[in-house]
Amino acid sequence: MTDDIYVQAYRQGGVEAVNALLKKQFPDDDARVRAAEDLEETGLWEILWHRSSRTGRRDLGVVMEYFGDD
Repeated sequence: MTDDIYVQAYRQGGVEAVNALLKKQFPDDDARVRAAEDLEETGLWEILWHRSSRTGRRDLGVVMEYFGDD
């Protein structure tokens, strides 16, 4: 996984770089939420979620931490 683009972004610029990459790759909010869910499912990323007050669904996820580097 060392060649993963999100890990590379993290190592170069921290979580801010990962969030910027997600925004660039997935300008559509729904697609970005799915991508953040995929990251979270690996168990290596902590995502802070926001839920829509209208629907209760996740409408925004922000990478907060990467657990893969010690």
